[in-house]
Amino acid sequence: MSKNVSEALVATMKAHGIRHVFGVPAAQMGHVMKGASQDPDFVYMTTRHEEAAGHMAHAVAKTTGVMAACFGTVGPGAMNLVPGVAAAWADNVPMLVLTPNNQSYNVDPSKGLLQSVDHCGVYAPITKWSVPIRDTVSAPEIFDQAIRVAKSGRPGPVHLDLPCDIGGAACAFDPSAISQTAAPRPAPSPSEMARVVEMLAAAKRPVLVAGGGVARSGATTAFRRLLDLTGVAATTSLNGSGAVPMDYAGHVGSGGILGGDAVVKVFAEADLILAIGCKISSWMPLNKPPLYGSPKGQKLIQVDLSERAMGRNMKADIAIVADAREFLDRLCEALADIALAADAEWTREIVAAHTAYRGVVDGVADAVFTDGTETLNEAAVARSIAALLPDDAIVAVDGGQTMEWAHTFFHPKTPEHLVFNPGMGHLGMGLPAAIGAKCAHPDRPVFCLTGDGAFGCTVQELETAARYGLKIIVFVFNDSHWGMYRPLAEGVLSNNPSVFGTKLGDVDFAMVARGFGCEGESVTTLEEIPAVYERACASERPFVVDVRVDFTVHPIDEFWVGHVLEGANIVPPSMASQ
Repeated sequence: MSKNVSEALVATMKAHGIRHVFGVPAAQMGHVMKGASQDPDFVYMTTRHEEAAGHMAHAVAKTTGVMAACFGTVGPGAMNLVPGVAAAWADNVPMLVLTPNNQSYNVDPSKGLLQSVDHCGVYAPITKWSVPIRDTVSAPEIFDQAIRVAKSGRPGPVHLDLPCDIGGAACAFDPSAISQTAAPRPAPSPSEMARVVEMLAAAKRPVLVAGGGVARSGATTAFRRLLDLTGVAATTSLNGSGAVPMDYAGHVGSGGILGGDAVVKVFAEADLILAIGCKISSWMPLNKPPLYGSPKGQKLIQVDLSERAMGRNMKADIAIVADAREFLDRLCEALADIALAADAEWTREIVAAHTAYRGVVDGVADAVFTDGTETLNEAAVARSIAALLPDDAIVAVDGGQTMEWAHTFFHPKTPEHLVFNPGMGHLGMGLPAAIGAKCAHPDRPVFCLTGDGAFGCTVQELETAARYGLKIIVFVFNDSHWGMYRPLAEGVLSNNPSVFGTKLGDVDFAMVARGFGCEGESVTTLEEIPAVYERACASERPFVVDVRVDFTVHPIDEFWVGHVLEGANIVPPSMASQ
């Protein structure tokens, strides 16, 4: 079949199930844009900034399990796209990244022409494969292979760089040559399973951990079956949030350190940790002395698709390279008639600690205002909003201090109900992620919970939402600060926030929203939130709720200075004597 190279690319994307394409117009990629925009099987959207295109593709993959594509033009466009790709790379999200380039004979070797950049050199560190397309013969095969690479093993972005003269050239394209095989799901060996069962059966204080790999594998149901079989303590990473039901009797908190004190306690006391699809990231208060130590004799069983993840952040006593669902199905079968030695009283003790922690955060919310003010605290606002959200809601979480309180009170029904970027912690992801999720789920309610600093990073995408009629609801926790850094200025370094740079201007985001073609309202009391929520749900346009709040200390804040900033010699007065 005769097609040009760009047409072959679009056909390959379609054959692999890619249905969402986001980007900023690129003349050198005109053939790809034409193919995707004119084919009704694609959802094709242009954004106000390339970074947002990457975050939208990220959200599609996170909420559907199907990868999406994003693109930006030569040079500046490709550079603008980088943050959106890096965020996906950090969270192991599959994504097809497309950049056009100048004519192939002007690229190799580079002649330094307008917008010339070594695209592949830039993208290589943040993709699984960054490949230049330099001839028409190999192009179709590379397209097919790249998409398979993105979805195999620990998934991630792949990048194709397509010079404009190659993209428009004719090629021989055989659709039947496109691989239709599913990504392999490696399974554990019988001997590995025997060792796991032996260790789990003998453990007195075991804890189960669901990481992002459980969600990516579609293994949430299998993980919950393991919970029912064992009844032991369980928690999740941030990307695994939602895998453990809130009403599970052994739930000790989810989302790593954001799960609270009981998560710290369970890792400090457990004799066996079974971590499935979890790389033991910075967010996990585990084996991170001096703040988060591990008891002598504690064992780790780590199950992951990537051999490179094994033992990277903690020595694994058993390391199994396997798909989460394959592993869990076999483990549940093997445990069917096995009695466990787990100490039920210890599990109840950890759960009680979690209940006490929930009392602490509810106490902050009950106070309504921050000390000495009549300005809403972030806990009260987050709890009020979370109580209104329907069970099928998809929520994109963004911001610094806002993020902490949002995770504290919003509990996703499954991991697919939450979009967050724990790997990169990328401010500004929330709004485009909500847009991407709404594209993929037009009949589902989609919300964004964000801070004013984070919202300002990508606020222009409100126009994108309005232009495409995407009815999302955004709650902006507006304290007119880079909130998470405010105590750094005021309390740690004894500096004036205005001089230090953490104080921001007072922005009326409701007015900004209206300027972009959306609806917007500002609220200053808790009593206003339910009514404005109803109006937002009834609106036919994107809706922004600007909620005026004050910075609110979170119980886990010592995590930042005690672990993330370890060695930086930045210690708040409250920790100086510790």
